[in-house]
Amino acid sequence: MVSNLVIYLDGRRAGVATQSNTGNLTFCYDESYRRSPNATPLSLAMPLAAAEHKKRVVLPYLQGLLPDSDDALRAIAQRYSVSRRSVFALLTQVGSDVAGAVEMRLEGEKSSDASHTRSNVRIVDDAELGRMLRHVVLEYAEGVAYDDQVGHFSLAGAQPKIALHRTSEGQWAVPLDATPTTHILKPVSGRMRRIDVVEQVTMDAARYLGNRVAPSRLHTIDGLDVFVTQRYDRKSVDGLWHRVHQEDLCQSLSVSPAKKYQRLEGGPGIASIAGLVKSLPFERDRRDVGRSFYQAFVFNVVAGCTDAHAKNYSVMLEGSNVSLAPLYDLITYAPYWDGETPLSSAMSVDGEYSLSKITAAQLIEAGHRFGLGDESADIVDRTRSAMVPAFEFAVENLPDHITKSSEVTEDLMRMLPQLPLVLS
Repeated sequence: MVSNLVIYLDGRRAGVATQSNTGNLTFCYDESYRRSPNATPLSLAMPLAAAEHKKRVVLPYLQGLLPDSDDALRAIAQRYSVSRRSVFALLTQVGSDVAGAVEMRLEGEKSSDASHTRSNVRIVDDAELGRMLRHVVLEYAEGVAYDDQVGHFSLAGAQPKIALHRTSEGQWAVPLDATPTTHILKPVSGRMRRIDVVEQVTMDAARYLGNRVAPSRLHTIDGLDVFVTQRYDRKSVDGLWHRVHQEDLCQSLSVSPAKKYQRLEGGPGIASIAGLVKSLPFERDRRDVGRSFYQAFVFNVVAGCTDAHAKNYSVMLEGSNVSLAPLYDLITYAPYWDGETPLSSAMSVDGEYSLSKITAAQLIEAGHRFGLGDESADIVDRTRSAMVPAFEFAVENLPDHITKSSEVTEDLMRMLPQLPLVLS
């Protein structure tokens, strides 16, 4: 049986994704949408110049909207009685609130985003929110669904997380109707010691060095340590919430999330990302996206952010305009490093992955792929020399309820100067 999912971008019908009875997937833009002025493509891999796009590009895009965790997919499948192996079936259940401006509806269902009711929510107290957070940790660990009423959202990535709406009064709420989620909450699951603190400090250090970074805060909710990120793909205009379109670089390059690591699975690296940047239609976007990505890439390599794969970079899409999205999921490995175990970059630099073997000259040369010329040397030198002050600033500015002399921050500041590319 043929199944259709209508795809809307912030309430505007863009086209239809179709799965045939043999499992083939296609996406076809509505002609009226494709021909309209300032239409935004669903993906850079699915340009508006072509009306129909095949499974080779459609499947990786849809996969990128779902969690990377098999156990999390199993829990979603159990909750809605669908196959965890069917991306299409999963998105029929959780596709109403995903990354970017996308809302997915079965044929015949209207987009709730098309209405002007985007402020209807159900307030949750700390006790209920604590249960939700504890349950999502178990779902990612065990693949067992719980009956929390957390909405039909889907969050990409491998870490346990939920998405909620934050009201103007500062209350957490489950969105109803067309109201989008506005924040992502990641509970500390215990796999890495105080990873929330490490992520906050790394994000703040990246911002200190001039990178655009997603707003984030550390919270304690019902006794749980929680890392909270404000969604940059949501915005409020005159009291009405809107979804803003974005996609990660694996989606842009039609690469399955299972192949996100260049080092482990042959996923996207500097060469393919530079090629994508060069293909952008506007020269200013090629320049700005190239520079912003390169600066972020250098930060991740120098800071020892060993998980900086292609899904941890995204682009914002608005009409034909493209910009690098604010950075997210930045975590230095420094506080967990013993000083001896080899550390590897998620992407190679001139064919080299080992942080102890990557040279500053190789990093500078990588910048030439983005047309930066001599500026790449300035970015590398500034990042290397200011890395320790950036982290010192970030630790000093941790919120009052976090002990600034905690063991994890002490380990971070002790090991950070020992990272191979850091100048101290």
